[in-house]
Amino acid sequence: MSCAWGTGGQKGGFTNENGEKLQRCMKSVEAITAEIMPPVADDFFAQYSLAELQTLTSLEADRLGRLSYPVILRSGSTHYERISWDEIYQIAETAFRKPRERVASYSSGRSSNEAAYLLQLMMRTLGSNNLADCSDLCHSPSTVGLKDVFGTSTSMVSLKSLQHADCVVLIGSNSPSNHPRLMNELIKLRDRGGKIIIVNPVVEVGLVKFGSPAFPIKSLIPGSDIASLYLQLIPGSDTALFVGIQKALLEKGLAKLEFCDRTLKTGNLWLNRPSLRLGLPSLPPAASPNSKLRRQLR
Repeated sequence: MSCAWGTGGQKGGFTNENGEKLQRCMKSVEAITAEIMPPVADDFFAQYSLAELQTLTSLEADRLGRLSYPVILRSGSTHYERISWDEIYQIAETAFRKPRERVASYSSGRSSNEAAYLLQLMMRTLGSNNLADCSDLCHSPSTVGLKDVFGTSTSMVSLKSLQHADCVVLIGSNSPSNHPRLMNELIKLRDRGGKIIIVNPVVEVGLVKFGSPAFPIKSLIPGSDIASLYLQLIPGSDTALFVGIQKALLEKGLAKLEFCDRTLKTGNLWLNRPSLRLGLPSLPPAASPNSKLRRQLR
C-alpha cells in the first residue's frame, strides 16, 4: 500500500505498489497537519484542569497544538504536569521489571512500521507477546466473526478481485477518508460500467462523488461518481435489509443454492428461517427493501 505523504509504500511517497502516482490518504494528511502545528505553550497544562480539557471537542483539542514535551496525570491530581525524560525512563524501567505476563504494550496505528517493529522486538526480549495496537483491537470482533462464518479471520477480497468485479457493495465504510486505495479502484469500476451499492445511515459526500488526485483531469476537479445506489438505512435496520436482499434473490432465482449446500456446515437449512418463509414485518420505508432495491438487484 502507499501513502501520498511519504510515510509508507515500498516505492516512496505518492506512489503505490503498482507504480500508480498521486495516491492520497486523508488520515495521513490530518496526522501530518497535526505534527507541524506550533507546540502547546509551556504553561498550558498548569492553566487548564482535566475537567476543562474534557469539555473540548476532538477538533478543538487537536487545534491546541502538538505536544513537544511529555506530561503525566498523577493519582489524585486535577492537572497534567510536565515530566522529565529521566523520570519517564524510571517509570518505564520499574514497569518492565514486573512479571512478563503482567507486561503488555499498546501502540497507535499512526506510528510507523519501524517504531512498531522495535516495540514488539523489545517486548519479545522481555518474554512477553502481549502486543496490541488500535487496529488490532478495532478488528478483534470482525476477526472472530469472519473466522466463524468464512473460516478465515482476514478479508477475502483482494485488489485483484476488485479489478475484475462488476459490482461492489460497500457497507458502513467511510472509504474517502480511510481507504484511498479502494477509492481509485471504485472509480475504475464505474468507468468500466460496474455498479457500486453503498449501505450507510449517513450520506458521506465522498461516497457520492469523489475527486482523486490519481486522475487529475477526469476526477480531481470535476469529481467521479461513486454510488450507483445509496441505501441510507435507519440505524439498526441492517438485518431487515439483508433478509430483504436474500428474499429478493430467492424470488428472482439468483441465489446459488447448490454452492450454499456444498460449502455451508448446515447446508441450506438457512432457507427455513421464519423471516424468509413468512415474510418481513411491516417496516419504515427507509428500512424496507423496496422496489428501488429490487430494480438494482435486477
